[in-house]
Amino acid sequence: MNEELINQIVRRILSEPSLQGLLQGKGGQKGNPTVRSEALVLLNYVSDFPRVLTAVQRQWGANYKLSILPSDQVCAAKPVLPAGMTWTTVQDALGKSDWQKLILPTCSPNTLAKAALGIRDNPICEMIGRGISKGCSIELVTEYLGLTAQTPQAYRDLYEGYLKKVQTYGFILRETLEEDCTFASDNGTVPASHSTSVGRTVQQQIIHPEQTSGSYGSKKTAFHEESASTREEIHFVKKFLGDKQACGFPEESRVHVKQGTVVSPLARDTLKLRRIELCIVKGGRG
Repeated sequence: MNEELINQIVRRILSEPSLQGLLQGKGGQKGNPTVRSEALVLLNYVSDFPRVLTAVQRQWGANYKLSILPSDQVCAAKPVLPAGMTWTTVQDALGKSDWQKLILPTCSPNTLAKAALGIRDNPICEMIGRGISKGCSIELVTEYLGLTAQTPQAYRDLYEGYLKKVQTYGFILRETLEEDCTFASDNGTVPASHSTSVGRTVQQQIIHPEQTSGSYGSKKTAFHEESASTREEIHFVKKFLGDKQACGFPEESRVHVKQGTVVSPLARDTLKLRRIELCIVKGGRG
């Protein structure tokens, strides 16, 4: 184990609020409020903000003061925050150098890939890069990766590799927001027993609603069928479809493009996250 890795582990341990309380002589005294460190929540766009924000507050709100750094799409949606959570600006987030924890509750495939590859081309990825560099405690929830049963195995393997890579940076991975099902080793590596957990996490993203048993699965299937039948139809005639255009389509719509239209990988990720169906029209007819 190298010295830098040891330093990262020590910094993460010392940043825990419960230990901070003990170090300041407040942990074992009755009547004193719990010392809460500051955590930065890096929020990507999802459709179920009420559920996500409530779960984040329940999981981390008791131990941390939660500041929310939204992506541009989240800013446009303007979800209502639960009590105790506050918005923060890019300037304020970047200007603060001592965040005790970074939380990615709705991590997208794009953000995961950039975190693994060290790409820092937007505020959220910049904060992740800084957190890794400074040895911050970083927690990432994997349930919003958006992979489906039609996703090629090689593509799923790619993102499983990204998950393993960020674990070597010290990330703590959670399978869901609701349950405390974390898996990470003490030294940041992925042991054999945990590598299967990483794979299982990716596989859990590809279960279709109709494959879920019980009344919940029936409700999800009915909702899926109803949504499909009421989708807004969009006919895109340009030869290139980028992320900017994908962000402008109505959520849960159906976009028709001509055969041969170039769709960027980032645009495909955005379409999946916003539940937009992409249809290829053969012969150039809409």
